[in-house]
Amino acid sequence: MRLRVDPVKCQGYAICTEVAARHFTLDDWGFAQALVVDVTEADVEAVTEAIADCPVRAIRWIPGPGEADDRGEPGDPAG
Repeated sequence: MRLRVDPVKCQGYAICTEVAARHFTLDDWGFAQALVVDVTEADVEAVTEAIADCPVRAIRWIPGPGEADDRGEPGDPAG
């Protein structure tokens, strides 16, 4: 599983970087960027919390290499 931060929606609250710092960083303007790191099962809980805590719902799950796009609703890794 991987993540995508919608650059149009992100308002720079940086909650995601506090909750799941391993998977998010802030760019030069203070907006969140998803790091190109596959989310391991051990990190799913923290990343799911970051997705849920985003006030503007700018983060969503995307399929990783070789994965089908059948995960269900955005923010729901189990589909």
